[in-house]
Amino acid sequence: MSLTLGAPPPLVISPKSVGRGGAKPASRRPGIFPLVLFAAGAWASPGGADLPAFQVAALPTDPWNRAAMDWLELLRAGRFDEAAARVDPAVPPGALGAEQLRTIWGQLTAQVGGLVRLETGQVTPSGGYHVVDLPAAFEKQNLTVRVVLTDSLRVSGLFFRPPAPPAYEPPPYVDTTRFREVEVEVGKEPWLLPGTLSVPAGAGPFPGLVLVHGSGPNDRDETIGGNRPFRDLAWGLASGGVAVLRYDKRTRVYGGKLPPDLGLEAEVVEDALAALDLIRHRPEVDPDRVFLLGHSLGGMLAPDIALRDGKVAGVVVLAAPLRPFTAVLRSQLEYVASLARAGDSAGVAEIRSLLDEVGRLERGEMGPEEKILGVGVAYWQEVARVDPLAAALRFPGRLLVLQGGRDYQSTEEDFQLWRRGLEGKAGADFRWYPSLNHLFAPGEGTAKPEEYTQGVGHVDPQVIQDLLDWLLHRG
Repeated sequence: MSLTLGAPPPLVISPKSVGRGGAKPASRRPGIFPLVLFAAGAWASPGGADLPAFQVAALPTDPWNRAAMDWLELLRAGRFDEAAARVDPAVPPGALGAEQLRTIWGQLTAQVGGLVRLETGQVTPSGGYHVVDLPAAFEKQNLTVRVVLTDSLRVSGLFFRPPAPPAYEPPPYVDTTRFREVEVEVGKEPWLLPGTLSVPAGAGPFPGLVLVHGSGPNDRDETIGGNRPFRDLAWGLASGGVAVLRYDKRTRVYGGKLPPDLGLEAEVVEDALAALDLIRHRPEVDPDRVFLLGHSLGGMLAPDIALRDGKVAGVVVLAAPLRPFTAVLRSQLEYVASLARAGDSAGVAEIRSLLDEVGRLERGEMGPEEKILGVGVAYWQEVARVDPLAAALRFPGRLLVLQGGRDYQSTEEDFQLWRRGLEGKAGADFRWYPSLNHLFAPGEGTAKPEEYTQGVGHVDPQVIQDLLDWLLHRG
């Protein structure tokens, strides 16, 4: 399952997409670090007395909308056994059973609050199925709920997606007259990825930078709600004289076609190496001044990717945890739990259940067939084995570590671990920004999940300036 609320299933699902079912399956990796997108402060209580008031905007006249709405009403009311009885028998066992539906709905409403309004949606026939996209208003966020139905009105799939983000408005440090953009393809068949190279105006060759996403099926802008941090970085740095390559992630472009046991090599590393090779061979780029920037999970993997490449001049690490993986999960869950309303026992119980799963993972008590947040144990074990510091110490080039003080995914503790671990290493530098969140946008107080999905922030201008100075070797 992958909750798409703009990045991380509820604890570390990336706000990108939640999906379950037999038809049109969504094979998504969890968003490990961009965000734990529980909507703080309003926990839904399925089947309880404190369900929010609910209304259907207009009674549907077609059988597809009517069946989809009736089924979602069962979920809203906590009648999961009845909902499971309406699932197509062809759906794989365990995908949309009563307990799975209880978990999916509980995790969703923990993030976005209870369902308060449904509207009749578009119905699209597709290969023997009918796809119903229902506009839905939850207490904390609007979503599109996709219910896939068979010809006999059985449910074959369930997906949640955020509405389209608002139009991008460039921050003041972007000057669109100072760069141009070139559409490129990263990688090779069968996994070619669309990308964009932002090239400064004037005579090159320029320093080049490849951006590596955080977890989840990110697009090239790393869009989370109304935030597009990778576009901010690409346009801001290109305005200042650095060529920047960004691309859609493999899990975004090919999600349903990827194997369920996809690991970090195929999810992240292979495409980052291909992007480095591509930018290095562009005539606008100086091949001796190619840098790599990784955000969150991408930051954890960036030092090793640079070692594998063997030619990277320097690595930028943005908001990458160094604490043990399970400790990062645990701290995120506990923080989100602290935001819950007093008396919201359902939301607290959901977090306790997830914490119990993390504990079992820590103790090695989970079997290989088990999953956490819809993803197999093997994937989480692979993430836990990543050692960014060891790779950074072996990397011979320059290193820059940036961290925001308002971030609750990667914290000051992680930043201090980077500082202490790299103390004395030639070419290592650090920047601390007390007022910035996980996406390096400014604000006040520790960030809350809804800040990422409901607001529109831009990468702070000081971050852009510091990156330009470092990449261009100024000062």
